[in-house]
Amino acid sequence: MRETAVDEMFAEFEADALTSFRPPGVPAAQRRVRDRRRRRRRLLAGVGALLLAGPGGAFVAAGRGADPGPLIPTPAPSVSPTPTGQLPERRVVLPGAPGELTKLRFVDARHGWVLFDTCDPGDPDATGCRRTVGRTTDGGATWQPTARLADTEGPAHLLPVDDRTLTVMVGGGYIVTTDGGAAWSHHPFSAPPPSTATRSGFLVRCPDGYGSGNDARDRKCRLARVGSGPVQSQPPVTLTRENTDQRLVEGGDGRLWLTVRDRDRLTVLVSTDEAATWRKLPAVTGAGRLLVSPDGADAWLVSVQEDGFDVKATKQVWRLVGSRWEQRPGLPDSTSDVAAANGGVLAVTGAYGSAGFWAGGRYVDVPELSAALRYGTDESPSVEVLRDDTVVVSTGAAQITGVGSGVARTWTRIS
Repeated sequence: MRETAVDEMFAEFEADALTSFRPPGVPAAQRRVRDRRRRRRRLLAGVGALLLAGPGGAFVAAGRGADPGPLIPTPAPSVSPTPTGQLPERRVVLPGAPGELTKLRFVDARHGWVLFDTCDPGDPDATGCRRTVGRTTDGGATWQPTARLADTEGPAHLLPVDDRTLTVMVGGGYIVTTDGGAAWSHHPFSAPPPSTATRSGFLVRCPDGYGSGNDARDRKCRLARVGSGPVQSQPPVTLTRENTDQRLVEGGDGRLWLTVRDRDRLTVLVSTDEAATWRKLPAVTGAGRLLVSPDGADAWLVSVQEDGFDVKATKQVWRLVGSRWEQRPGLPDSTSDVAAANGGVLAVTGAYGSAGFWAGGRYVDVPELSAALRYGTDESPSVEVLRDDTVVVSTGAAQITGVGSGVARTWTRIS
């Protein structure tokens, strides 16, 4: 589960120039990016605290040889911009909904969910909020309201699964629909719904509390499957509540991926038989997180830092080949976020408004997308790749969708 909700741009500076000099104002921009990321991490930390420490139980959501050292990516030509230099735009209009658009999440190119809210989405003490959930089935051309949320206290978060299943985490638990919004059910934090797990129902479930604090068994988490409890063959690693870097991912091919961090070393385990057996891959020093393509065919490790900002830091890439991680040419120095698409392609956003693709060891800029990111918001952009290989770049409550394959995409801004 990935709750990433989340444009720091300069129109006068091209991203490819940033590796050769630092223009005036860059230090101030870095401070602003760091401040925004801290605010975003505090909000996400609050979500994580609810998931890990909710009453009655919790769960943790759902890249050979000697190190060759940093590698320099080969320059590549840019993708040609659109004739007008501007992206088509679709406005989110939800009939009868009070408040403003605060959450927008797509699950594929045509289906998405929105939340309109009269309260500040960053206010943890919000009360008396009027909130409306809506959905689209035509790529954001039209929107239909599905429900007014009865529980109006605290921040609300959309956790979409597909075009018919959505979980809203709000107030004291979860509100869930599995039929496109026709009917909704309520679940306390002590009984998370199946939609909070992977597509096959796997999740990491932790104990209710910390127990005595002296017994490691009080803090140990276990891999479980919704409806059947803990799996018989547990991964050969220790899972604890304190380790917030452990992540469980299920690819489109059914393989399960589990990451666990030990200081600066990231270990990845993979199961090809629904958690019956596990294979531990070599640990990689300096890797930050695991990326898996929507079809499950490609697995990557990247060293993009999520807790800081350093334009000089080397952004490393490792690709899984067989049972080993092979280091590849690094990402651009200004990279702020990255996601895996199908076909060996990584979608990349930069801290100064650049956006494009990394493929075959080379970075290809998308000028019309970069231009759109430099204006209209003060949020740092994030990027994700949906289950149908659609690329989504998010800036605040707006999203830019890229439909197509590889580096050939048609871009639309939805806000």
